[in-house]
Amino acid sequence: MIGMTLRQYYDERLDQLRADVLRMGTFASDMVRSAVEATINGDLALAEKVIQDDDEVDRLEHDILGRTVLTVMQESPVASDLRTLVSFLSVIPEIEKIGDHAVKLSRRATKLTGHFPAEMKLALSELGEETRKMVGAALRLCDTFDGELATEVIKGDKGIDGRYVAARDRLIGIIQENPHETQHLIRTIEAFHALEHVADNAVQIAARLKLHHEA
Repeated sequence: MIGMTLRQYYDERLDQLRADVLRMGTFASDMVRSAVEATINGDLALAEKVIQDDDEVDRLEHDILGRTVLTVMQESPVASDLRTLVSFLSVIPEIEKIGDHAVKLSRRATKLTGHFPAEMKLALSELGEETRKMVGAALRLCDTFDGELATEVIKGDKGIDGRYVAARDRLIGIIQENPHETQHLIRTIEAFHALEHVADNAVQIAARLKLHHEA
């Protein structure tokens, strides 16, 4: 703190917390990308890596939450800084859930090796890409809040829901044509559902940040 004003010192702490929240979010988003890749390609090693990476997400969650709470307790932040810190506290659990859904998708991948329908691979890849774009946009709001972008993320959930429903309905049709593959096809539906949940988490991040900034 030598050579710094109290304001500079405090800003540095906030900037570090913000950077760590973004790092955690990027890590969880990368897990989603890897989980989709593992599912499409039947890559068991990659799926297992995603499952193991969840420990790092949990570690980051514990560390960042702890430092955020400590900052609130020790520094008596002014109203604007308190809103920023509270927004971190509301966003971090949503990021942790994104990691959880990546793990769920990877666990489906370990049971779908050789059974993921070839005709659904492109749909899963596209849904994964669109979902990660939503997560990326939501994370940008943690760095620089933009009300229009927040609204765009929230409204984008309808498009993700539409893609999920279309994939689910198509898979139900495949089940009707191939009842002996029902178990694997249900797991395929669950894989799409995991991505739909990731989009829900992105929406929650955007909605909570919007609420904090408009308070």
